[in-house]
Amino acid sequence: MSRPSIILHATPPLHPLPASDAESLYYAALLQLAAPDGWALTRGDWGDNGGKLPFITHLAHPVPPAHLSSLPSFTDPDEVLEDEEKLDSACWKAYIEGTAVDIVRSIHCSPTASFLGSTYRQNHTYYSLPPNYPSTIAKSQFTGLSFPMNQYIPQRIRSIVKSRLEFVGLWGLGGLNIGDAGDEDRKRQEEQFVVGPGGTTTPRAWTGWRSGQETEKRRRKWGEQQLEQKIRAIFDPLARRLSEKTYFFGQRPTTLDLALFAQLALVLAPTLPNPLLSNSLRSSYPSLVAHHDRVLKRLFSSWSTVPMVVNQTPTRTTWVETFASWLPGPSKSRIQPPSSSSTNPKGDGKAQDDPSSKLKTDKQKAFERGRWLWFAGAAVSMVTYLFVSGVVAFEFGDEGEDEEWVAYEEDGEEEEEEEEKTILEYTEEEEE
Repeated sequence: MSRPSIILHATPPLHPLPASDAESLYYAALLQLAAPDGWALTRGDWGDNGGKLPFITHLAHPVPPAHLSSLPSFTDPDEVLEDEEKLDSACWKAYIEGTAVDIVRSIHCSPTASFLGSTYRQNHTYYSLPPNYPSTIAKSQFTGLSFPMNQYIPQRIRSIVKSRLEFVGLWGLGGLNIGDAGDEDRKRQEEQFVVGPGGTTTPRAWTGWRSGQETEKRRRKWGEQQLEQKIRAIFDPLARRLSEKTYFFGQRPTTLDLALFAQLALVLAPTLPNPLLSNSLRSSYPSLVAHHDRVLKRLFSSWSTVPMVVNQTPTRTTWVETFASWLPGPSKSRIQPPSSSSTNPKGDGKAQDDPSSKLKTDKQKAFERGRWLWFAGAAVSMVTYLFVSGVVAFEFGDEGEDEEWVAYEEDGEEEEEEEEKTILEYTEEEEE
């Protein structure tokens, strides 16, 4: 089977989903509906495409989302809509992205160095509601990352997610994961003291051994009630808009149906340790759950049938190899195993006489000499700076001064001995 021309580079899978963010699921559903036989999904790498996942390529060339309709064999699902319906669809998609994005799904994943100016919005269900984060996203998206990406990417993503959810008032509702309650603990310690006149602090009255546990239970209960109110405020308009219809516009799904489907799939499909949102959707919004199931059945018989392809990515250099390349010493070419020509008894020795290989060795030698000179120059410059700036100073004295100092110390010791003898004689006379 030939490799499809359209490849969706998605985030790592989250069982049973082929990806762990809603934007990847949206593009998978869109390509399956618009180009069912000409695409495949592969696991993207956080270092590709400037650190942004997901992205789409056609014949190994990146394709912006706005230009998907120009791809061959791609049929726009919204081309049958009238102008008013397209406007209505755009408004509802903006509503989904502006409201459901923070509580349901993620968009624009770009956690590496080039993402500083971009946006990254993740959901409360996976990042704030305990204990979903360490059991789901942390295991699916960040396993297998090499150093130093495994130290930087997870912390950077979580910091962006936390700032976004704090801005909309969702961070910490329903509890916090282990390790996320540092600020909360400091606030509790501050609440244990009352500031009096003149800035004096006085401890609050003791309220019992279990007062902290009862306070935590009340906060968690209050947070869950606030979440339920936000869930109703977000999904009530969508349920009323869908009503009893099969899809939002007619009998064929459009991009609006796919946008809602991607949000719901990220919550309904995986098995979550804390299924607060999924339970609320199943109990309060059966029409939305049925819509999700209907779109899934139309596009894929199951998530395991999503067309997949293995991405042929080059082997990345480990941090040990990177650090070793900075140090002066023999190059890697000197410790490489012998070439096939040396191991082949029938070889004619052409590889050994190849001028290109000889030229490459000369360049490596020149590079190593330059590297040695660089380290030597850096060391000399550092030592010179230490002496010139006075950070390190050495004082050299004359031998005569040393002898006078030794003599002075000896005279001091003799005087101390005489004083001790005088004190002992005086004490003996008093005793007599």
